[in-house]
Amino acid sequence: MNRETPFAARIAFRLPQSLYDKLELWADEEDRPLANLIYTIVKQAVTEREREFTTTDLQKEMNG
Repeated sequence: MNRETPFAARIAFRLPQSLYDKLELWADEEDRPLANLIYTIVKQAVTEREREFTTTDLQKEMNG
């Protein structure tokens, strides 16, 4: 797989039907595809995690 191609990576996973239904409703409310909603949620989670690690690293350096 060419990792330089945008959106080339794929992932498949299972989740409870109840969670799927909630995500599908959310996507419908925002008039967007379910895959796009999940991509956005994952992207935001990764960004937040990176921000937390950056903050933690800076705090360690300052308290060093």
